[in-house]
Amino acid sequence: MSPLSSQENAALFTPNEGFDPKAAQMKARYEEERKKRLRDDGNAQFIELSESPQYERFADDPWVDPTAVQPPLQEKFPDNRSEMLIIGAGWGGIQNAVRMVEAGILAEDIRIIDPAGGFGGTWYWNRYPGLMCDIESYTYLPYLEETGYIPKHRYSEGEEIREYVDIVAQKWGLVDCAVFQTQAQKIVWDDDAKEWSVDLIQRRKGQSPETLQIRSKFVTIAVGVLNWPKLPNIPGIFDYQGEMFHSARWAYDITGGSPKDPSLIKLKSKRVVIIGTGATAVQTVPRLAQWCKHLYVVQRTPASVDVRDQRETDEAWFRREVARSKGWQRERTRNFHQHFTLSESEIPAVNLVNDEWTRAPGLVGLTGYQDGPKLPEEIPEYTARLVEIDAPRQIRIHARVDKEVEDPATAEKLKPWYPVWCKRPLFHDDYLKTFNQDNVTLVDTDGKGIDRITADSLIIGDKTYQADIVIFATGFRAPPAGTPAEKANMSVIGLNGVSMSEEWSHFGPTTLHGVIDAKFPNLFLSGPQQASTSGNYRFSLDEYAKHVSYILAEAKRRANDVHFAVLPSDEAAEDWGMQIMMHSAPMGVALGCTPGYFNLEGDLDRALNEPERQMVLARSGIWGSGIEHWLQLIEDWRANGDMRGIMVR
Repeated sequence: MSPLSSQENAALFTPNEGFDPKAAQMKARYEEERKKRLRDDGNAQFIELSESPQYERFADDPWVDPTAVQPPLQEKFPDNRSEMLIIGAGWGGIQNAVRMVEAGILAEDIRIIDPAGGFGGTWYWNRYPGLMCDIESYTYLPYLEETGYIPKHRYSEGEEIREYVDIVAQKWGLVDCAVFQTQAQKIVWDDDAKEWSVDLIQRRKGQSPETLQIRSKFVTIAVGVLNWPKLPNIPGIFDYQGEMFHSARWAYDITGGSPKDPSLIKLKSKRVVIIGTGATAVQTVPRLAQWCKHLYVVQRTPASVDVRDQRETDEAWFRREVARSKGWQRERTRNFHQHFTLSESEIPAVNLVNDEWTRAPGLVGLTGYQDGPKLPEEIPEYTARLVEIDAPRQIRIHARVDKEVEDPATAEKLKPWYPVWCKRPLFHDDYLKTFNQDNVTLVDTDGKGIDRITADSLIIGDKTYQADIVIFATGFRAPPAGTPAEKANMSVIGLNGVSMSEEWSHFGPTTLHGVIDAKFPNLFLSGPQQASTSGNYRFSLDEYAKHVSYILAEAKRRANDVHFAVLPSDEAAEDWGMQIMMHSAPMGVALGCTPGYFNLEGDLDRALNEPERQMVLARSGIWGSGIEHWLQLIEDWRANGDMRGIMVR
């Protein structure tokens, strides 16, 4: 597909004179549908597998090889010490390690721990049939210039991404840094020694857990946002006698096939229920429908599914049109970001990525916008403007449903009623057509969900659906929920015994640039609180990693002793918190959204009635002027060279 011209781009931004009545009708329908889905229990309607021992089997690692020979935990930490401990072996942890190695820190001084049995993070755990990335591979896969790797498809499949993760780990010498099936349970700052005490536990299949307490000068928490699966808290879930699993722990022994061969031959005689219609289900449903006797797709909220236009990469085209010159990948990503604007004059002359992300200007509600509202009272008018700008896309999405789904009643139920920024955009070329198959039934619950589960069936309203297999495609712990400590499932105790969980929940973060907190020296963070974010979150993680590696390398250069603490001054952290609050208003459009990840299943809306919590949420917010604006700010800070606001003591 050729890049869009400036004239074609401009057509996306042509405003109507006055408010479009169709947009006004949409806004009313959005509110009507949202109210159907609001629940008093909010995010508590889900069961956190990592916190619920009775549900542990749903979180078991199906990919780890129990026969693989692993060195004892003690062997990976000579003298019970580590220079740099990175918590998380997904893209966040790997990119932190890469940037630290590039900044002069020896790979042999780095340890990367993860409960998983290998590198990859979300790409390690998720191996369901149909898995693909929804960001184009030429910007999503990092270091393509450095590795010379050419992605196989416009949108990389999960197995390719997981394999590429290993390529990166090998290139930067990180393979021996890894300590898998290992988790930090508690880290405590020792201000006299200027280092962290870390309690580790290693759990291997068929073995008793092994514990070890180590000391580490520096710790980085890079656990990402999609780690801990969740289940809906449906009555009778343990009464069910058939097969049942979460999509993030796909059971190929039950379905047949493998991550490399999605031939789900064991489903030919099975009635399968998949619960959820988010990103996982949109990708998996077409594959399930190819094999099972009958597939029931249980929907609470219809997904907004745009065109993906998947295709194989032509290597000659890639070299000619994509990898044209040094720095091409950063420039392509910048071009991607520049389309998230409401100003026609700001969009680039050429659309390099040319996908449905870059043709949805309303996504500034998700990514932030420099000229967005400055005060909370300006948010309603701004939201109305975004609804109007997004209306043509929504009309097109609905028209696509009508075109691809043959049954009008089913088509109507598959139409989404929320603006583009309320949920992560989804893209697929086959999902909608799947509902034309005789062996596929859409079970729409009109926002209510499932009533209960019996020994062999699901009860939804006044109907019973018998099932041989139930698959939960119900997602993960909400990305904005909790502190870095909760996201890593551990306790973090900093200066003067302060608990991160308590401090952040009561007062909010006290960071500089979102990567280092004044209450927790020598501890580096990977956003997004008090930082910025991109639709390509993997890119955001790399930018955090660059910033962290600079701060650490510069602190080492300035330190008078091998043992030192690096942290922001209280004044700098407080000033940054104020700047976050001043720049966070454009992100306020998440309030009033259909319940989902971005508003904690509606819990953020309830915070409007709690002034103290409002202040904490504002301090915990995201830089609402967009990631390129944030990047320019921190790049200028680094170029200045004086580490303004950072103390080394």
